[in-house]
Amino acid sequence: MEHTETQTAAPVFRILFVDDEAPILSSLRRMMRKQDYDCYFAQNAREGLSILETHNIDLIISDMRMPEMDGAAFLAEVKRRWPFSVRFLLTGHADMNAAIDALNLGGINRYISKPWDETALLEAIDEGLRIRRLEREKKRLIDKTREQNRSLQQLNDELESRVEARTAEVRKKSAMVKKAFGQLQRSYDSFVRVFSSVISSRPQLIKGQSRLVADLARDIATQLELETAQVTYIYYAGLMHELGKLNLPDDLLLRSEVHLTHRDWETYHKYPEMGETFLSSIPALAYSGTLIRQHNESFDGGGYPDGLKGEHIELGARILRVARDFVGLQSGLIRAEPLSPDEAYAHINERAGRDYDPSVVEQLKPFIHSLTIDRIQSHERQVGVIELVPGMTLTRDLVNRTGILLMAAGGQLSETIIDKLVQMERIEGRKLSVYVTQTENEEG
Repeated sequence: MEHTETQTAAPVFRILFVDDEAPILSSLRRMMRKQDYDCYFAQNAREGLSILETHNIDLIISDMRMPEMDGAAFLAEVKRRWPFSVRFLLTGHADMNAAIDALNLGGINRYISKPWDETALLEAIDEGLRIRRLEREKKRLIDKTREQNRSLQQLNDELESRVEARTAEVRKKSAMVKKAFGQLQRSYDSFVRVFSSVISSRPQLIKGQSRLVADLARDIATQLELETAQVTYIYYAGLMHELGKLNLPDDLLLRSEVHLTHRDWETYHKYPEMGETFLSSIPALAYSGTLIRQHNESFDGGGYPDGLKGEHIELGARILRVARDFVGLQSGLIRAEPLSPDEAYAHINERAGRDYDPSVVEQLKPFIHSLTIDRIQSHERQVGVIELVPGMTLTRDLVNRTGILLMAAGGQLSETIIDKLVQMERIEGRKLSVYVTQTENEEG
């Protein structure tokens, strides 16, 4: 029994050569001397089995004709006891039928004819060991995976212990935290509601109906199944969407948007930006400020102040635009003559895809008749021309049948103006409705 080892410190593979002819073993030893393998040599099957019992051999090359046990029987025994080894049979032409039988029975992986070509034999060895390389890599990966799993399991056990300890600590504080968060949330709610009331208390902003806009926007957002926090931000934005108008002049706010002049619009367009600016210093309301800035943007990009388009407009702002206009069309904010709920929805639906997000308009349907908009505000009353007296002040724009502005909101009636309105009623053949408030002198 002979063994030669290459100069490498850690041979990658072990190969066993078995042949009863010494010259053939010597030839094989010379061939393998320059190869990076750990090679073993045995002169018969018994010695070969002894080496296999003490060493992990990857590939066995055995001669066919040997005393006591031929190569086919030897390799069949090797397959039975070491099934993962690679097995080659060296055979001459006279033994070809026996070699084929051994191949068919599964004892060998391939046979090599004598005399062999050295290059071809080395290539065959390399090809045979490729299987062993794959098996070794597979085993390495499996072992690595198992080790990683063990490490992960250990880490998981440690984390579970930490989590349990932390959970016990958190549970002690959870009631306090929950209570504090609830108080904070209620504080913001109260602040926003009070702030909204201050905004709405300005008579010129009564048409904006901020509370109704906020309620409707919240209902639409809830129907869209948005997260609770997002619904809250949208609701806050609805309550404060007219915040920026506090800086605008009264005479501009008294008129419906349809009657604003080009110069008016230059000023009016700034109110969404001003609203955002007012809230920018309050981090918890910053997102609501963003929605306020964008709530007059149009779905097709034709809105203001930034000309945003489609999905570039926050969904909350698209919701707020629909809610704001649905209410505003019925309150006199957008048109001098308020529309009915069905007319307001038809107006919005006709402009879906242009001014409004079609998916949001679709969500408006269930709420068409759920809002109660008080068209007569506490500071005004609706009267006929015959009831007008000098000194009354218009609370809304007065327009004729064709939409021409006859007198802007805020104007004070005189006898001359009242006479002209009486004549106009006769000419148009219809009764005019006038919204007025009385001056202090008249009330006295």
